[in-house]
Amino acid sequence: MEPDIQAVREVHSSWIDAVNAGDIDILLGLMADDTVFLNPGQAPLGKDELPSRFLDAHQQTRIVCTSELDNVVVAGDVAYTVR
Repeated sequence: MEPDIQAVREVHSSWIDAVNAGDIDILLGLMADDTVFLNPGQAPLGKDELPSRFLDAHQQTRIVCTSELDNVVVAGDVAYTVR
């Protein structure tokens, strides 16, 4: 496996593990400062707003996130995944 593809898969795995553990510090460390989450029917959510929303969600319910990547594409400085 190509090193770039392996790195993307490792970050993905770290992200899933951090979500399940409720570890907002790891999640924030994996995100760029200009990260924006787009969710249907909601205003865009930036990195600064994520901690309170994420921690509130973890207090209200048990979150179990699972995800397997079918394909990882790396093109120069850009990578994307397909589930």
